[in-house]
Amino acid sequence: MTALPFVDVVGYWLGIFLTFCILSFLYADNPFYKLAEHLFIGVSIGYLVVLQYNDNIDPKLVDAVQEKTGWWLFLRLVAVLLVVLLFVKAVSRRLHWVGRYPLAFVVAFFAGLQVNAVAQAELGAQIAFSARTIDSTKTDLNTASAEALTKLPGVSPGTAEKLIAERSTRPFTSVDDAVHRPGLTPLEQTTLAEERGSFVGLDARAAAGAGKRNWFGVVSNVLLLFGLLCSLVYFYFSVAHTGVIGKVSRLGVWVLMIGFGASFGLTVQGRLSLAIGRASSVLGRTVNPSDAEQIDAPYVSLVSLAIIGLGLTAWEIRRRKAAATGAAAGGAGQT
Repeated sequence: MTALPFVDVVGYWLGIFLTFCILSFLYADNPFYKLAEHLFIGVSIGYLVVLQYNDNIDPKLVDAVQEKTGWWLFLRLVAVLLVVLLFVKAVSRRLHWVGRYPLAFVVAFFAGLQVNAVAQAELGAQIAFSARTIDSTKTDLNTASAEALTKLPGVSPGTAEKLIAERSTRPFTSVDDAVHRPGLTPLEQTTLAEERGSFVGLDARAAAGAGKRNWFGVVSNVLLLFGLLCSLVYFYFSVAHTGVIGKVSRLGVWVLMIGFGASFGLTVQGRLSLAIGRASSVLGRTVNPSDAEQIDAPYVSLVSLAIIGLGLTAWEIRRRKAAATGAAAGGAGQT
């Protein structure tokens, strides 16, 4: 196999070193952490500046000003003027108020776009989802579309197409019949067999015939409606939250806390996934074995820890000496 270029190897080494620099913050806010922090911010800003110029300024301003005339040119020049006014605050403190006008325009324009987008994408979708019937039927394997089949546990788009081809030759008589059709590969059959289950699995959500009820889906819809109503009662302030209303609103608080907890748990899980990814990279498990031998991640990790450890020791000794000198100077000044 082709060896990694030396530049890529050095890039892996720097990534390992900077990872431990960030983790050194667990000890204290130190120069190694500040180095990694400033480097990350500087590289990010530099990348965004180049990206914004290539994606927005160059095609939408420079080229557009050269090609457009009339009202289009006037609007482009107004946009340029607003951008220039944003930088007045950095040039003159006396005229810093001028920068409020383009900022107000951008905030108002963006808010107007987002209100409509969020209302349609989130609020409208949630209202439609909560207003649907609480009944839930199983997906009919003999009539469902490929999109509906793909939503079933263990069914990939390729498996859905094969199921449609199989039922065109002979309708399914049961879920077991669909799982063991010869048109499916052994891997697909094994995957579907593992997703079987009468509670939340394939058997609970699919059937070879119309009209079968998904009781887990029914219970889920009832809980959704109940939790929604309790949450809305908690925000209903026209009556005192006492008696039955108080108990229902209390349940609404529990529903809200469960939702916030699940959201926070998902965020924490995502951060843990990032940490696991960095740990795998530090251990050299994200590249093939030949490249891992060339990078020698464990050895680089030990060297990085040694450098950071020695540096933190020297930094701590210097900081304590400076604090002691400052304390001694302060005591001499008081006497």
